[in-house]
Formats: sequence, C-alpha cells, structure tokens
Amino acid sequence: MLDVGATAMIVTASSDSARNHPAIANRLCTESSPGVPLFFIGSSPSLASKIISPDYPATGVMISVNALRSRISDFEVGDWIIDSGAFTEISTYGYYRYPVEEHFGQIVRWVKCGNLVIAVAQDWMCESFVLKRTGLDIATHQRLTIERYDQLISLDPPMSIMPVLQGYRSSDYISHLQQYGDRLQLDSWVGVGSVCRRNGKPDEVADLLRGIKLLRPDLRLHGFGLKMLALENAEVRKLLHSCDSMAWSYPRKFQPNPEPEIPMAHNYQQRIHAAVTDSVQKRVSATAGAGNGQGRKPKWSHPTEPVRLPVKFKNGKSLEDLKAIAKEWDK
Repeated sequence: MLDVGATAMIVTASSDSARNHPAIANRLCTESSPGVPLFFIGSSPSLASKIISPDYPATGVMISVNALRSRISDFEVGDWIIDSGAFTEISTYGYYRYPVEEHFGQIVRWVKCGNLVIAVAQDWMCESFVLKRTGLDIATHQRLTIERYDQLISLDPPMSIMPVLQGYRSSDYISHLQQYGDRLQLDSWVGVGSVCRRNGKPDEVADLLRGIKLLRPDLRLHGFGLKMLALENAEVRKLLHSCDSMAWSYPRKFQPNPEPEIPMAHNYQQRIHAAVTDSVQKRVSATAGAGNGQGRKPKWSHPTEPVRLPVKFKNGKSLEDLKAIAKEWDK
C-alpha cells in the first residue's frame, strides 16, 4: 500500500499546491485483487475527466509528462499517474532533453490536479533498438535509471515516486533489482520496463515478472504498456499489481475519418475488464473492424493477409518484407 503517512509528512513541508494531497490519496484503493491488476488507461489531459467508462471503469488514467509541458491551465481528472515520457524521449532522441529538476517541477506543478497517486521516475529502456539509438549497453541504462531515481528522490517530491526496473532478459531485471538494494522498501510499487513490445509473447512477460517476484514477492509490480494479449494470460495477471495502456487510440492513426475518442476508450476499458476478470459473460463482442485494433478476426469469405496495415502505408513493400520488419521490431 502507499505510505500515506510518509506522504503527508513530505507534503506538509511542500508548497500550498500539494497540501491537500494526503486527504484525497485515501480515495484510491491501491490494493488489487489476486489476478485482477489495477488498470490505468492512457489519456491526454483534455480527455482525462471523460475517459473513464461508467460501466467498466479503469482504476484511473496515465498521463505522460510530455503531454503536460506545453499546457498552461489546470485540468480535471480523478485518480491518475504521471508518466515520465521515457519511451518517447529515449527512442526518439537517444537521451533525455529535460533534466531531473524539470521533471520534478512538472510533478509539483500538476500535483494539485485531481488525485495524483504516484509519479514515474525517468528510466532508460533496454530493447535492442533503443540500445542502438543510445549507443550504450544494458548495464549503463540500468545505472542511469537508478541515478535519475536517486536525483528525483533527493529533491523531496510532494508524493510517492515509482522506481522502474529495467533489462531485457530475466537475469537483467534480477540484477537491476539487486542494484536498487534497500531503496525498494517493503511493498514498494515498482514499474517493470521494456515489456510493452512483448505483448504477443505473454509467457516471456510472465517469466520476467516471476523472476522478480521470486526475489522480492512483496513488490507491487506495474507493467508499462501491457495490452490485451498479455493481460489474457492468467499468470501475467496474477503477478501484476497494476498496468497501463494507450492502445485504445492506435487504430485512429489509420482511419481516414477517426472515430470519436471517448467511445473508443470506453470500449477498450470494457474489453480490458473482460480480460483481467476472465468474465466471458461481460466480454464485448470484438471483431477486427474499424475502431478495434485488438479484436478477434472474423471469418472472411476471401483470402486475407495476416498484416493489418492499410495498403497506402506499405510503400510498395511485399508481405514478406513487412514480416521481416515486424520480426526485427519484436526482437
């Protein structure tokens, strides 16, 4: 559970904008039921007050700090997590354009909006394409991740900070866990990075989570960017405390006339609810139609290619070319 008492002491010494945080922090139940992880749906600040489905609600929303930097006014939101925007920063630029002090400033700026339950530290992902982008190795990414966590904590943030475990193989995550040492106190809420591109291999995700839990069964693990395929795996759900996903919005990128965002987000929450509760009765009928990036494929009466990509985006590439690219991305 979140250490509300410790958070209260920190906030008392912090700015007026954060003084009401301890009082509202109790509104969020941070205990997840066995096999039913808490789900935070990815959102922009402008959608945050409307994105939660009234029928199958997510626990809260996840908002990237990248979506907040250019914003001036406050926004309406309930329970939420502020993400560090690490994936965009490192995969696009190969480094953080913003220092830890700027991330701290963003946390302090937005903590008064709704119930900000935790903020994610700035980690360094370890997928092979990211390592190529930075020119560094896994050990260096792990060291930099802990350094940024330490720097953020040293600034005395007005709320709990989520440390992130990084690696690629199970042994990497275990090594990183040991490097954190006593920074990770009992029952810490800890993120597990570099798993979002393994949604199609839920057994691999389960292996990574299992290795961490064998060493530290008390940790409450958060899976970044875990989508339907991973969450339909019972062991993955059992090992997770929480997860998040922005996958509901991806199909809009390929629609000439994008569907309204709120209905798409509500539909996705319904399907996530069905996946994490394993309730067949509450499953929303899903096909591979417009607005549904992860539904079951219907039985077409004509041959289909196993790559869901509009023809205009293929740029003359053959099916085999696209398969090769997909396999490279998945490594």
